[in-house]
Amino acid sequence: MNFTLRRGSTFCVGLLILCFGVVLNTKTGLGVAPINTVPYTVSEVEKISLGTATMLLYFLFAGAQCLLRHSLGWKIILQVPMSVLIGRIVDLFDDHILNFQAQGLLDGVFLLCCAIPLTALGTTLVVQTDLIPAAPDGMVRAFGDALGWDFGQAKYTFDLIMIALSIGYGMLRAGHIVGIGVGTVVAALLTGRLCRLFSHLLSPWFARCLPEKE
Repeated sequence: MNFTLRRGSTFCVGLLILCFGVVLNTKTGLGVAPINTVPYTVSEVEKISLGTATMLLYFLFAGAQCLLRHSLGWKIILQVPMSVLIGRIVDLFDDHILNFQAQGLLDGVFLLCCAIPLTALGTTLVVQTDLIPAAPDGMVRAFGDALGWDFGQAKYTFDLIMIALSIGYGMLRAGHIVGIGVGTVVAALLTGRLCRLFSHLLSPWFARCLPEKE
């Protein structure tokens, strides 16, 4: 029971931190995180909520995983309600809690310095508890497995694909690039490294949450 409680609570806390970090990144004015470039661009261009755009993209990720893996596992199925939940949490943070924008470069840098570690910490907690993968993480794993790449290589490549898609969508629909800047590059370079750092620092806790992996 304690094992189940620790694992479940770690996953829930990680999910909240991840969503908070992702939304906070959009407030910097310096460019959003790579994985969030497409939903942010769609949200800005099509005038729909960020959570709705995120949810729709995650649905596509779940479908793409089925195609790449040639199967429909329970972890893919559960990504659908999880995507709805993430979309609603993102809108809660975006509309009611983090309803502001950075007022200048210093504000933006400060918010970015907070957002990237929070995103990395949330991602680490969600991935390491190994319950229901967030659709982007499941997509990166499926993408990497299909190409025979490790997670790190697949993640960097997938981030570049997301940025390219965002640029293309923004240029086609709005005539300009939306949401990509120096913050996008910094997030791409640091998030993976911080995930590895948090995985190492929190390894004793994860060993308690996942004793079968010891």
